[in-house]
Amino acid sequence: MKNTLIIGGGIAGSSLAIQLMKRGVGVTILDRGINHSSAVASGMVNPMVFRRMNLSWRVDEMLPYARDFYLELEDTLKAKFYNTLTIRRFFSSEQERGYWEKKQHEAEYQKYLTLHDDFDEKVPLAKNEFGSGIVKNAFWIRSKRFMEKMHLFLKEQKVLKYGQFEPAKFILEELSYDGSIYDSIVFCCGSDNDKIPYFSQANIQYNRGQILHIESRELSQQELWNRKGFILPVGEEKFMLGATYEWNEPSLNITAQAREKLEGVFKTITEASYEVYGQTVGMRPTVADRRPVMGEHPEYRGLFIFNGLGTKGYMLAPLLSLEMAQCMTEGRALHEEVVFSRFYK
Repeated sequence: MKNTLIIGGGIAGSSLAIQLMKRGVGVTILDRGINHSSAVASGMVNPMVFRRMNLSWRVDEMLPYARDFYLELEDTLKAKFYNTLTIRRFFSSEQERGYWEKKQHEAEYQKYLTLHDDFDEKVPLAKNEFGSGIVKNAFWIRSKRFMEKMHLFLKEQKVLKYGQFEPAKFILEELSYDGSIYDSIVFCCGSDNDKIPYFSQANIQYNRGQILHIESRELSQQELWNRKGFILPVGEEKFMLGATYEWNEPSLNITAQAREKLEGVFKTITEASYEVYGQTVGMRPTVADRRPVMGEHPEYRGLFIFNGLGTKGYMLAPLLSLEMAQCMTEGRALHEEVVFSRFYK
C-alpha cells in the first residue's frame, strides 16, 4: 500500500495516520476543521466501567499500549498532555460497595482497584454515605492541547487538509477523490457517518455530551471524584464537571438543561463551593453493541471504516489504530467484535 486518504482527523483518524506513516504509507487527511468532539472530550482513560462495575473491554492490552503511545507522541509533538490520574468512586449504595469489595480481591481487578482504608470512609467535603474506593493506573489526556498539537504536526508533514468531504468529488470505482487516486480510503467521520452511504449498516448513533468548566478552591486537586458523573482536576483550581449522555440529539448546541443536570451531579458528590466559567459540547459516535466499527467493506475493495469509539476514544484509539494499520498493510485479521462485516447482510 502506497497511499491512503483518511476522512476525518479526530482521535481515530489522526491516530491511524500516525500508525500508517510509521509504516511508510503516504497519508492524506481531509478534516472539516470545526467543532472537534475529540478536542472537547475529557480525555480520561479509566480501566473501569462503573455502570456495570466491570473492567473496560480488553483493558490489559489497551491501557498500557495507550500510555506508551501518548508518551511517545509527547516527544514527537514536543508537547505535554499526558497526566496520571487517581479516580475515587463514591458508592451509590451498599450493593455497589459490596460489588467493589468482592471484585477488589479478584486477580484481574487487583492492578486497578485498591483495598479500602479508613480514609475512604471520611473524605473531606464529600457526600460519602456508602464509602468510596480508588481506581489506579488511570490517566487523562489534555484533549484540546493534544488535538491542536497533532493537527499542527500533521500540517507540517503536509498530511492534513481542511475541507468538507464532497461526495460528488469521489469516484468509488477507481478510489479517487478530487482527482487523486488512492490505494485505500478510510472513513473516520465520527457522528457524521450517516452522511456516508457505504457504511450506513453500522447505524452509528448520536450521543451528545456536555461538560461544565468550573473553579473551586475547596476541591481536591489530587483525585477525580466520581458518582453519576465526574469532577476532574485540570490544574490551577480548575475542573471539568461531566458529562451528559444525550441520545439522538444531533445539534451541537450547549443547553441550560445540561448545565442544570451537571450542577445536580456536583451536589450529589460534594458540598464544596464552585463557580462555572464555561460549557462545552461534543458528539460521541456510538454503536448499539458498544464496540467500534472497523475494517474493509465486503463489496468495495480498498474502502475502510474506523469509527464508533464512543466514550472510550482516548483509550481505544491507540491500539485499535495499530490493528487497523496492520489490517490495511499486512492483511491481518481484526478482532471479531469490531469488524464492519458483523452488520453487513
